[in-house]
Amino acid sequence: MTHLSLHLKYRELNSCNSQRSRESGAATLVTAIVLMIAATILAFLSAQIVLDETQVTSNDFRTSQATEAALASIDAGLAFFNNNGTQIDTASVEPTAIQLTNLENSCSFTAGATSATELTSTNGLYYFANNSSTDSDRCGANGATNTGTLFGMGWSDDCSAKRTISVCLGVVPLFGEGEGPKQPFITKAAVGVSGNASIVNRYTNITVWAGDDADISGNAYDTYLRPSGTSIEDYTEDQLIDEDPANNAQEVSNQTSGFGLDMVLGDPTLRNTSEEEFWATFFGDTKRETLKNALNDVGRSLASGTTPPANDTDAGTETTGQYWIDGDTAFNGNNIYGSPDNPVVVIVDGDLRIGGSPKIYGLVYVTGELNITGTMTVVGSMISENGPNTGNGTMQVVYKPFTGDGDSDPSVSNSGVVIPGSWRDW
Repeated sequence: MTHLSLHLKYRELNSCNSQRSRESGAATLVTAIVLMIAATILAFLSAQIVLDETQVTSNDFRTSQATEAALASIDAGLAFFNNNGTQIDTASVEPTAIQLTNLENSCSFTAGATSATELTSTNGLYYFANNSSTDSDRCGANGATNTGTLFGMGWSDDCSAKRTISVCLGVVPLFGEGEGPKQPFITKAAVGVSGNASIVNRYTNITVWAGDDADISGNAYDTYLRPSGTSIEDYTEDQLIDEDPANNAQEVSNQTSGFGLDMVLGDPTLRNTSEEEFWATFFGDTKRETLKNALNDVGRSLASGTTPPANDTDAGTETTGQYWIDGDTAFNGNNIYGSPDNPVVVIVDGDLRIGGSPKIYGLVYVTGELNITGTMTVVGSMISENGPNTGNGTMQVVYKPFTGDGDSDPSVSNSGVVIPGSWRDW
């Protein structure tokens, strides 16, 4: 009995061990399968994450490309604005939807592909929306050429990403809060003429505004105003700036009859102003050094003894904008500078001597002595800050204003800027 009982117990133990082994193997298999499935899922998720990150990185890169192209377009539009005398490109206008679709499909930025200006070196274009009849003119340019509603568009290399930037452009006004000269000849000092002088003003009623008296000992000295009983509207601009005083003008002052009411002489207020106050009378809050530095930055600050480039008739170019001459200089040639439509401003920070027969359309501002021994014609205004003003030559000044009834407000050369707060992008 004892032997049989032991045998049965042994068989029972073997059966339990075999069952435990089978259960352990099944658990191991299930665990392995679960781990394999988990690893597969993890690998799939990791691959998806890498793929998503790659797509995000690619999209960011394409967006960055499009943004850079749009920025380059804005820079190109601003450069055009400055390089062309602060004038918008009136031929560059908003492209049509069809033009944009064709451009994106071909992804080829050749000149003339749209009504805008394409940048052939990058995937971009710019245009001006200065027409008040369109919603795009959000800056209120309203057809002006010295301000701008500029749009720049840019695309990625494959044209799948697009970026648009819009800014408002403005300029630094030459005369700041001032109004520019309102008389043909202005000086803090006296007026001394031992030669011939003729001053014509058909716009306002003053020909000379001086802080001191006048000493006229020349052969002929005459001032002219618009005929009494007439108005500016009675004449064309060409008639108002006619250099011949026999046309549409009446004589007011001369050497024989003396100084008339058109000549304001010995004005103590003008005489006692400081140099900076005198400057601000015409240039407002545009400071002397600010203008000098701005012109120096664009290559329009000239050395002593030099003069601005004259009009080139053969090339069909006209001098325009402003020039700062840093020291004494002389005009000894017979050149023409500027035109009625493109006046020039010449600021001489020193003495000015006229030995030739120059003709200047615009403003001549002299901080030092003005001496005329030649024959000088100015269609605009002449300002002498400190004097003395002398000469035995011939001077003719025909007044033409910069603002109001004359030209539109001029701006500092190459002063186009993006107006702060006007940036929009999408």
